[in-house]
Amino acid sequence: MLIPFVRSDLERKDIFSFSCNRCLQCCRAKKIQVNPYEIARIAGNFGISTTDCIQKYTVENGSFLKFDETDTCLFLGREGCTIHPDRPLVCRLYPLARHVNDREIEWFSEMERESECRGLCGTATTIQEYLDEQDTGDYIAAANRYLKLLWEMMHVLEKSGYSEDNPDNPDEKGTLANSPDENIVWTDMDAAVKKYCMEIRSVVPSSIEEKMRMHLDALLLWTNPS
Repeated sequence: MLIPFVRSDLERKDIFSFSCNRCLQCCRAKKIQVNPYEIARIAGNFGISTTDCIQKYTVENGSFLKFDETDTCLFLGREGCTIHPDRPLVCRLYPLARHVNDREIEWFSEMERESECRGLCGTATTIQEYLDEQDTGDYIAAANRYLKLLWEMMHVLEKSGYSEDNPDNPDEKGTLANSPDENIVWTDMDAAVKKYCMEIRSVVPSSIEEKMRMHLDALLLWTNPS
């Protein structure tokens, strides 16, 4: 579902504010994309592995959050988001959208809100202040690192002759053909880090930040083993 933009080409210094009145409309009829860091945060919220989290709460091998038969987010409870402290960046930004291109240039757009939305947009703060208010720092840093890696992975694949008609690495199921286990989905941080630590004979770290560092190292190594 494509959501129209009210404004685009916005920078962090531009004026923007939003006051949520908990109508919960933004938790319905969406397609919420997530990265491995966000999956790890959700998994940690439930005390489960990223492998189980991907299976239970995502679709397309951890690419998007799963919604129920009424097109409602699985994490929406009666009082609101049940994983609010660990909600994905897309949810933190709403009704903003963040864009980054292959040159790492960032800009923002303001999305058109649902007609039932009771939230109030205003001019009280800047986009930067809104980002700080929504505690987006760690999420944006993680998104930048994974996006940079994805650009690198695509560059490597293009050099190796990869095409969508012959998707040998990674394959169409989202697995990494050069990993020690070809069944590993690239979004599964716990599984990838466990295999990587076995390969380099290291202890699996406990913090998400350290796991993410190892996960990024492993993905880059397995994508470009030479």
